[in-house]
Amino acid sequence: MTLGEKISALRNQHEMSQGDLAEKMNVSRQSISKWETDTSVPELDKLIQLSEVFHITLDELVKGDVPPAHEESENTEPENKVPAQPVQVIVQKSTNTQKIVGVILLCFGAVVLLLLTILGGVLSGLLFSSPFILCGIVCLVFKRNVGLWCAWALLFAVNVYLRYATGITWRLTRWTLNYEPSMNYMRLAFAWVELICYVAIVVVTVMCFRKKPLSPTKKTYTLLVVGCVAFVLTYIPVTLGPFSAIARVHYIFFDWIRLVLLTLILTTIARLFRSRKRHATTEY
Repeated sequence: MTLGEKISALRNQHEMSQGDLAEKMNVSRQSISKWETDTSVPELDKLIQLSEVFHITLDELVKGDVPPAHEESENTEPENKVPAQPVQVIVQKSTNTQKIVGVILLCFGAVVLLLLTILGGVLSGLLFSSPFILCGIVCLVFKRNVGLWCAWALLFAVNVYLRYATGITWRLTRWTLNYEPSMNYMRLAFAWVELICYVAIVVVTVMCFRKKPLSPTKKTYTLLVVGCVAFVLTYIPVTLGPFSAIARVHYIFFDWIRLVLLTLILTTIARLFRSRKRHATTEY
């Protein structure tokens, strides 16, 4: 019996449709169909989740036969329900590798910070060591979507560096039509690259989390409205010295608050739309 046939048999034993299982797994119904027809294979985290949904061990799902419904073995001890050692080793190795990478990045960032602080000052040390330190923290703190959160951290570090070292921001793109050669087109090109990276990371984040179910409750809509109001309020002008360090911090802080709020708003809307669409399909 193939893995797809086992998943199909277990789903039928638990009296679930493909849509029911897809909702529990936070995936699309097409993904379940591909798994059951052996067109694609679930990732390790999805296999673990399947074993939890069907109340069997991972080894029983991957290697063993499908247990008959409502059947219990009299000679089976509760300890036998623990996943076999090879599966534990695979999961443990994945976690350990991520932690090792995180520690290496933190150590390298600390060395860069120390050396550049001695040679060029604290500000230089912080600017150039921050990508390594931030990515190291991400590897140690997060278990999923590590690449996405590292991308956010790197974009933040690069943005801070460009603002303080060169004065380049995405805002320069507003002057594209009025730009002159004396203004240096390379600065404009970097500004456009930065803006494209902003758009890309927001789109990728929304796509990563849009499949997670979200109940269309009154509380959810209230939080969505509050987020939209907060986003609008960040555009209230504040008078600061144009060349002061406080002004730069202010612009960075509010630009990133807007970016985070925009991402949260779009992700919430995408999740609500998908939940309502799935609910309408179920009713139909």
